[in-house]
Amino acid sequence: MTYTRNMQQAFRSIKVPHDFNVDIVDYGKFLTVQFYESQWRHYTDAERFKCIQYLDKVKKTLESLGAVVALDPILDLETPDDRARRRRK
Repeated sequence: MTYTRNMQQAFRSIKVPHDFNVDIVDYGKFLTVQFYESQWRHYTDAERFKCIQYLDKVKKTLESLGAVVALDPILDLETPDDRARRRRK
């Protein structure tokens, strides 16, 4: 399954809450909806709830068009352990 023009149009028609960025990645047999920890952590609980509703709607919309879809949170922030390991190198 590839990310088709119909899927792209359906995805773009869904109203995005706030400035929430997601990426659709096509792995051939399935799609992922990627979202980023660096954005997520700055939202209030109410904003996060709207983002969850948005992610659910995106996933269901793409699935209704024949795609197999997974949500893929991207952990793009360093943890204290990551920083410590980097300093040791």
